[in-house]
Amino acid sequence: MRPNELRSVGKTDLKLPVLGLGTCPLGGVYAAIDEASARETFEASWDAGLRYYDTAPWYGLGQAEHRTGRSLYDRPRQDYMITTKVGRVLRAPKDRASYKPPAWEAPLQFDVKHEFTYDAIMRSYEDSLQRLGINQVDALFIHDLDHGYFAEESDLNAKFNELDNGGYKALEELKKTGEVKAVGAGINERGMISRFLEGADLDVFLVASRYTLLEHDIYRDEIVSAGDHGASVVVGGAFNSGILATGVTDDAKYEYGKAPKNIIERVKQITRVANAHNVPLAAAALQFPLAAPEVASVVFGAVSPKEVEQNVNYLDIKIPSAFWSDLRNENLLPDDIPSPLG
Repeated sequence: MRPNELRSVGKTDLKLPVLGLGTCPLGGVYAAIDEASARETFEASWDAGLRYYDTAPWYGLGQAEHRTGRSLYDRPRQDYMITTKVGRVLRAPKDRASYKPPAWEAPLQFDVKHEFTYDAIMRSYEDSLQRLGINQVDALFIHDLDHGYFAEESDLNAKFNELDNGGYKALEELKKTGEVKAVGAGINERGMISRFLEGADLDVFLVASRYTLLEHDIYRDEIVSAGDHGASVVVGGAFNSGILATGVTDDAKYEYGKAPKNIIERVKQITRVANAHNVPLAAAALQFPLAAPEVASVVFGAVSPKEVEQNVNYLDIKIPSAFWSDLRNENLLPDDIPSPLG
């Protein structure tokens, strides 16, 4: 499989390459990324054949969008796909002298507010175009509307009310007028695809770290339903924030933190099967989601040309069907979850 192989998104005319670059790490999620390294990473991505780039205002508080735009703006627009997100509006801090960023390493100096109203989504969209320096994106995702950011049910309901009272209308208008080809939502936790489908007819869900070689219950619970509604899935976080790329190490990351014992044990079991078949763990993790008919693309994060080249190569590695069979035989992959080669 090559990274620029195209798959359709829902019922839309949009087709996405099966492999894309996610720019969250280039916003400084783990460590500050200097401009030269970011530029080299984008150049390596293009040279490796990647033609899909996913970004967001949240990543580095605008930094990732700026970097994505600088790397792409002088490329022929018809040669690549780009998606970004809505739901956060960036503003200059009221007290610049005492400003402290809410997250990220070496981000831009902006305050962030979650807003899902009609006006906020339209502003977020226009602001993203300005930061990118590109006058059109291919799809928009509602970003981080879940219990991780709104722990109180009343607060979460209030934000869904903003969508119901105007936010969804803004997205519908942007799609209807041809500003974007598809609209969807980013998913960080199980249960949210179903909730979004109750309120809107979305085209695509970006499922982050919930559908992986480690975790796949969301497939039968929600992804199949999304497909039945005519929606596709883009998978982010196929490595569960790192541990499925590095394997079990002293500093292995899971969900952006230290991996718990049960996850470590499961990764060890999967690794043992992979080693028996001479399969790189990361290759299996990257290829696994693409077996599901609902999945249009997988996006991965990288902060160096080497990481980009490794991941593109992983997509092309031939994995024997016996590897997937052994995972099933050892109860590491249920029979009703799709896998490559059946």
